[in-house]
Amino acid sequence: MKKKFIGVLGLTASAALVLTGCSSTSQAAEGDWTAAPVMENLQAQADPFTTYALPDEWANYGALFEDFCEINDLTCSHVDSDMSSGEAIQRYAAEKGNPIGYLSDIGGLWGQVAEGAGVTAPYVPEGAEDLLPGQYGENGGWINTFTGVVGFLVNDSVSEAPQTWDDLLKPEYANGKVASSGLNEPIGGTQQAVDLSIALARGGDVTDTDATWEYLNELFATTNVSDVSPSIDALIRGEYGVMVQYDFNAIAAIEQAEAQGVSLSFVVPSDGSIYMPSSILANGHNSESMDFIKAFMDYVLTDEAQLKFADFGARPIRFVNGDLEVPEERRARWLPEENYANTQTFDASLIDPEQLLADYNANVKN
Repeated sequence: MKKKFIGVLGLTASAALVLTGCSSTSQAAEGDWTAAPVMENLQAQADPFTTYALPDEWANYGALFEDFCEINDLTCSHVDSDMSSGEAIQRYAAEKGNPIGYLSDIGGLWGQVAEGAGVTAPYVPEGAEDLLPGQYGENGGWINTFTGVVGFLVNDSVSEAPQTWDDLLKPEYANGKVASSGLNEPIGGTQQAVDLSIALARGGDVTDTDATWEYLNELFATTNVSDVSPSIDALIRGEYGVMVQYDFNAIAAIEQAEAQGVSLSFVVPSDGSIYMPSSILANGHNSESMDFIKAFMDYVLTDEAQLKFADFGARPIRFVNGDLEVPEERRARWLPEENYANTQTFDASLIDPEQLLADYNANVKN
């Protein structure tokens, strides 16, 4: 029998990201994190379970939670609070003496920061060791789950679709045709993906972003970037013509616009794009709920969980690695494969997100 699943969205948190007071050593709370989950304990930990930055609508996580609860015959209720990756890590650290959160979605660059903050759990879930270096915590606690690729979401009645990052510099996008989304300081995965993609487009690699700051200064010196607060609704209204967006979010926006009689299109820049991973992070201080946490970490890399990300329009991490076949019917919301001809994977462990943010603030004048 299908069990009850209730999703409850929490309050929106502020966008402050820089971590302070982080420990340099990872120390999980008491409890045997290295052991397999005790499945008999799941129900006591399932109602409710609390997450940070994991709302039901994010990349189809609601469907994942529902399936996980059903296959384990659980009655579950889900409470989430929206926040950034850095805030989620800070919250775990602040809760050390009284942990509440179970799991968080963090950008793919933040796993090492969580390790440095001392909040990771020494549990390596099933299947993690089949991922590539930098896609999971080798000492446990976090794993990549799916990827997003940033590109140009375009209102076709306002602008021609740019094909490259350099195209955004052209006079045809003057007078605010380009939304600032994705171009401001790299406090989230979208902005981080933009900065690393531009580094590739300018002939460098993801570990050398000097050319990124030169490009952004050049772009901000034009009138091309809009002062209008970025939103999908503003793009649909034609307040600007181009918005940088993740592919899977662009798919939802295209569907929203179509329902309003507006044509949007999406292009992945051909000169520089990356598969930017998202990760799931376990709260290593929450030993009382470790069985639910560990069991869900095991589940998220299974074929069916990975295919649920595909249903949403995201590319599962195992698909990107060549370790998962996605049937055609599960690709119904995917953008054409030619969009991704020059999209690259990279080792996220080579990038320090806090240094990326510091370099942006030290070099970009906007």
